[in-house]
Order: sequence, then C-alpha cells, then structure tokens
Amino acid sequence: MTAGLGMLLAAAAVQVTAAPQASAADPGCWRDTCIGKSAAAMNCDDDAEVLDQFDIDTSIEVKLIWSQMCQATWAKVAIDPGYTDDPVYGQLWTTPTLGGIEKVYTTPQLGAGNPSEVTLMGNWKGTSKACWTSKDPSTEGDWDPVPLILEPGTGIMGAYTGACTDWI
Repeated sequence: MTAGLGMLLAAAAVQVTAAPQASAADPGCWRDTCIGKSAAAMNCDDDAEVLDQFDIDTSIEVKLIWSQMCQATWAKVAIDPGYTDDPVYGQLWTTPTLGGIEKVYTTPQLGAGNPSEVTLMGNWKGTSKACWTSKDPSTEGDWDPVPLILEPGTGIMGAYTGACTDWI
C-alpha cells in the first residue's frame, strides 16, 4: 500500500468514527407561547442576539435581546456593582404590532449581589423596547421611563428617571 493511500484511509476512518456535533436544544416556546416565560428555561438564549443597546457612562448597560429560534424578545440590564446613585430595575415593554395596551416585564432591583438581570419574554411579532428605571413598580406602578410627563404641580414636562432603547 502506498503512503498516500494509507493516509487517505486513515483520514476516512477518523471521519467515520468522529462524534457528531452537539446541536442546540430545541426551543421550549414560539412567539405567543413565550410570553412571560424565561429565555433560559425555554432555551431561547441559545441563539440570542442583541438588537439594540446603550450604556449610561460605565454604570448601567441596557440590551434589547431577541431569539430567532423562539421569535421572542427580552431585556437584559446590568449595573456596575458599585453603582449607588438610584435604584435600578430592568424592563421589557411590549405592545401589539397594530397598537394596543403596553405590557411590561420588570426585573428585581439590581444591586451588588445581583448586578445583572433579564426580564421575562415578549412576542417578537409585537413591538419591544428595553429600559431601565429607578421607579419601584411594587410601590409606584409601571411607568414608561421615556415619554415626557407633566411634573406634578409644576406644569413642566420632564422624564422619569430611566432610559430605553428604540422601539423595535
């Protein structure tokens, strides 16, 4: 047997006996069935992509994330563990494509012990944005931090503390 033929047969044997590549787990939900569920628990974070993101100095990072496999979106908000200026909550705001009532999913308050949190998911077929806010939803309700609002008693338009990605 020639050296060339021996190398070819050895290469073929390696190809036949090589273990198959591991594939990503099947998604546990799709579009509407993902609403209000965890991206990690549904394997939607396997193909996660950042659609939009912004940073507030080096203190706060906000990301709007989506999964093509699940057709779902969620928000991820992270803070510098030493950040103490305002309370920080992450939010995913969603609205149906043709309009309707906004739905919001909020993370627990971020802090030194949990500097990064993700929200539950929304349906990609709607419109979504990721936000951070300093307003505690358990005591102050759900306030979209981006629209201008009338400051009580002043007549001055201002914004709640927080910021959002663009609606996508």
